[in-house]
Amino acid sequence: MTTERMKLAKGFFDTETNLEYSAGDMYPRYVEPTAERIAFLKDAGVFEEVNEGTGETFEKPTDKNTVDEIKGYLDQVGIEYDKAAKKADLLALITD
Repeated sequence: MTTERMKLAKGFFDTETNLEYSAGDMYPRYVEPTAERIAFLKDAGVFEEVNEGTGETFEKPTDKNTVDEIKGYLDQVGIEYDKAAKKADLLALITD
């Protein structure tokens, strides 16, 4: 089984392979990880969110983004929201 390489949102030291990774690196580097290891790292928020169709990465919006930009992000990652929601309410839907 070949694992798809994923871009890292933050760096970490992989205790299973003794390799250091930095934000922006692709994972895995040399050793095929187990499905459990990938699930653990996904739950830890290590990987950037990627659009499966285009491979485009999405940056999480902040209060500096417009409401339309935040709604676009929510649409891209599949989070439902009230169309009349205010910026603070939309941002509250985004978890780390």
